[in-house]
Amino acid sequence: MAEPTKIEKSVQEIENLSFDPAFNVATREVLGFDGNTLQRMTADAMAIKITVDGNITYIAYAAPGTAQATAGWQCRKLDTSISNTTVITWADGDASFDNSATDLAGLNYS
Repeated sequence: MAEPTKIEKSVQEIENLSFDPAFNVATREVLGFDGNTLQRMTADAMAIKITVDGNITYIAYAAPGTAQATAGWQCRKLDTSISNTTVITWADGDASFDNSATDLAGLNYS
C-alpha cells in the first residue's frame, strides 16, 4: 500500500506566508506602491498617459489624480523601429513609480 501524500503546508500557513506586514495586506493580487499609496495594479485603477513619436510609444502609469509633474509615474518606452520587434525599456531601468510624466521622451530608459 502506498504511503499517503504528506501535505507540506496547510492553507492557513500559505495564507500567513502571503501576508505583507509592511503594508498590512495579504498579497494575493498584484499591488504597486507609488511612493505614497498602495494601489491595485489594474488598468482601470490607474491614470495613463500615452505619447507617440514615430516608432516610439511612451506609456506612463500613476495613481489616479497624480499630476504629470509629480514624481509618481511608472514610465516605459516601446520601440518598434526594428521590423517585427517591440523592445520595451523602463525609465531609470526600473518599474518604480518615481518619474514625472511631463516629458516622457526626455527620461533615460534601459
